[in-house]
Amino acid sequence: MNINTSAVAPAPASALVMSAACSERALTDWQLRQLPTAATPFLRIQDAIAATVPGCNFTDLLAAGAIADPFFGANETQLQDIELSDWLYQCQFDLSAADLAQGQWFLQADGLDTFCEVRLNGVLLGKTDNMFVPWSFALAGALRVGSNQLELTFRSPILRARPLQQAAGLIYPAENDKSDDKLSVFVRKAPCHFGWDWGPRFVSSGIWRPISLQCVPLGKIIDSHATVLSVSDVAAELLIEADVDLTTAAELQLAELQLELTCDLLHWRHIVAVTPKAGSQTLQFKVQVDNPQLWWPAGFGEAFLYPFVLRLQVGGVAVAQQDLPVGIRQIEVINEPDADGVCFYLKVNGVPVFCKGANYIPADAFPARISKARLDAEFAAVTAAGMNMLRVWGGGYYQDEYFYQLADQHGILIWQDFMFACSLYPATEEFLANVEREARANIRRLRRHPSVALWCGNNEVDMAISWWDWPAKFGYSDLQWQQLKQDYHRLFGELLPQLMQQLDPTSFYLRSSPQGFWEDNADHIGNQHYWGVWHGEAPFSEFARRVPRFMTEYGFQSFPLPQSFERFLAPADWDLQADAFKVHQKHPRGNQLIRSYMQGEYAPPADFKALTYLSQVQQAQGMRQAFEAHRKAMPFCMGTLYWQLNDTWPAASWSGIDYFGQWKALHYQAKRSFAPQLLVFSASDSAVDDAGSLQLQLVSDSRLPLAATLQLQLLDFAGQVLWHQQQQLQVQPLSSATIWQGQPPVAAPARSVLQARLLSCQPSGLEGAEQQLLAEQLWYFVPPLAQQLPVCAPELHWQRHGNQLQLTLHSKMLLRQLWLSVALADEPALVWNFSDNFFDLLPGQPRSVMLEVAGRTEAQCQQLMASLSCYSIADTLGDAAADSGTGTGADQAAETTGTH
Repeated sequence: MNINTSAVAPAPASALVMSAACSERALTDWQLRQLPTAATPFLRIQDAIAATVPGCNFTDLLAAGAIADPFFGANETQLQDIELSDWLYQCQFDLSAADLAQGQWFLQADGLDTFCEVRLNGVLLGKTDNMFVPWSFALAGALRVGSNQLELTFRSPILRARPLQQAAGLIYPAENDKSDDKLSVFVRKAPCHFGWDWGPRFVSSGIWRPISLQCVPLGKIIDSHATVLSVSDVAAELLIEADVDLTTAAELQLAELQLELTCDLLHWRHIVAVTPKAGSQTLQFKVQVDNPQLWWPAGFGEAFLYPFVLRLQVGGVAVAQQDLPVGIRQIEVINEPDADGVCFYLKVNGVPVFCKGANYIPADAFPARISKARLDAEFAAVTAAGMNMLRVWGGGYYQDEYFYQLADQHGILIWQDFMFACSLYPATEEFLANVEREARANIRRLRRHPSVALWCGNNEVDMAISWWDWPAKFGYSDLQWQQLKQDYHRLFGELLPQLMQQLDPTSFYLRSSPQGFWEDNADHIGNQHYWGVWHGEAPFSEFARRVPRFMTEYGFQSFPLPQSFERFLAPADWDLQADAFKVHQKHPRGNQLIRSYMQGEYAPPADFKALTYLSQVQQAQGMRQAFEAHRKAMPFCMGTLYWQLNDTWPAASWSGIDYFGQWKALHYQAKRSFAPQLLVFSASDSAVDDAGSLQLQLVSDSRLPLAATLQLQLLDFAGQVLWHQQQQLQVQPLSSATIWQGQPPVAAPARSVLQARLLSCQPSGLEGAEQQLLAEQLWYFVPPLAQQLPVCAPELHWQRHGNQLQLTLHSKMLLRQLWLSVALADEPALVWNFSDNFFDLLPGQPRSVMLEVAGRTEAQCQQLMASLSCYSIADTLGDAAADSGTGTGADQAAETTGTH
């Protein structure tokens, strides 16, 4: 135990000190008014309406019935006038004379979107111009006893930015900004609010993060973070810094002023004296932790956090407190020349980590609607899928504290972009000062999180300068182009790295992602965004050829499933050519690309349901080729982050989880492909369509060796074993190695499948114990279009185990990409995600999946199982499947037996 009480014993606390703790008061009963501008075409509301804070003008108008649901049908196109008005948020609050005497009062606004004038009782407290910055306003001189009127006037981002664009004398190349004049670059607001190729254009205004009154009698802790100076198995040395702001020094002589740092888990306590002077000061603690428990990313160990607490004390009484969970870890980003080019990988606590995960975009076009429960579900899905990294992409916003707390707790590394994407930006002194304020606030806020692994200046701007032909597209003169590139360097080559060095010097900063460009075939250089598949219309097989050192973006679109379509499109619009459907497909070639990639692989879908289902199967199976190619190339390739984890609204997109939380086939496939052990088949020659030579590779992310058994068998679609082989393996840690190569005796490629299973060796002394299945992989010799898929309906047995249903499925014939769905008639909007789905059910090999049913009655469980629908590739033929004797019987429940 380390207890330092060298300071003088505290004086007895006075009544003043006893009541000197900081306090917070919520602001309620907000109202919203529309203020017309010269550009306002008409008023949506004539009088004030009730407002929800946090929120925005769109969500408040929706709640008041003044607009239709922005996400439904083609409504987006009817709401673009909203961005042209100003908006006034108002509320009242009462303070007594005793309240005013307690201390200094502040208005703390964590997020104002974006150009806002803040007035209290008619007194202008300040103006804001950045969505990403928390704002604090001193209320002295404006507060009064009794009723107080607070007004926040939000000016139209469009009208505020237009003069800046006119002064610049050119159009900036913000190609995802869905307007002619590309004003988004002048507004420090989420770029995707102006439109993107997966999201709507809703240029919102409002109070998007919490806002409150704060009373600070003496002082507060405004910031704290820990830096790991050194770490070993024996000890870790930390430097903990805290910024304390004293509002007044007048009463501080009454008692000793101290800052206390404790960690009950370590039985550790340390106190330092605080100088009694008004203003901010930084205090430091050196902490040694013996035999430290380290913070590890998911899959490598526990994401352990030490619960440090800081307390500002006067006379021994705490007046302010801040929790500081500390993860002891060292993260290195290795980005340097090597024998293969320029590597890019992460080492955590000295261990190379293959990063598995996805890109994370704003989870709602209206971010105040994102609840903690929704973030909980997203991180549960991330963890379930075996991911260890998310990239917070630079076209959205810096996520809130709860997001990073979940990342810390789940061991999810964060690749953090600054909020710049796919454009050039001005570099006026005013703009750079605004960006500096933004960067300082967010670096200081996020450096305390052990999950934040690296920072990146922008998304794809280096690549755009080299490849997107902006001078020709936007008509820049040579002088303009050189100035734009100089401005780019000032922002991303000077300002941001200087701030990182000053505020977070131990973190890695990358100017722009990617470093290697797919157009250049530069896969050996740093990290890569590969869009030859999809944008370049290259076949999925290119994923195996274009393997980079670290893949930060790649993807393929799919449609949501019908149960999601029901919530944002009328049935009459379930047509690729419908105007409302096109509103929810933001890529100009998206629908055509989804259909064209199906040709030659799948039979034409019989109906809309078949189309949406096949789009997801195609997405998952195409992306599987990338997952496997990247992982088996370890250590040449050390990361795979696909585009994208989630959606910002309901739409056709690259997501693995749709806007409503429904896992697509892609997310289930990611879960299989990101398992600690992965088996990968590949043809050792170009003859994929016959019984050519195959090789099997085993990838292991485990830090420990393991003994295992490899089982291989060739089956026909009725389950008959045509050939089999078995061998024992010693699997090396953090490895990728070929474990088998051969030619199975395939006589009927259209009716055969090769199965590989990796089983843990039987524990010694446990005779008869069941071996654990570590990994499984299947190899088909022809595409689904050429396979002779038989008729079969699965059998189902289910049991309830506490809060979960266990479904065990049996089939006498092969069912490819079996999709299970359930629903409750009285709660149709509920989303039900299984532990596995969209899988191949082999004949004679039962498969068990789990379904969470916490809080559900036995009768509801019975209803769920009665509603179970089973659908497979054969069912996409519709009547043709029935006529030809194939298919499981779409929308028909499996033969079911159950216990509960």
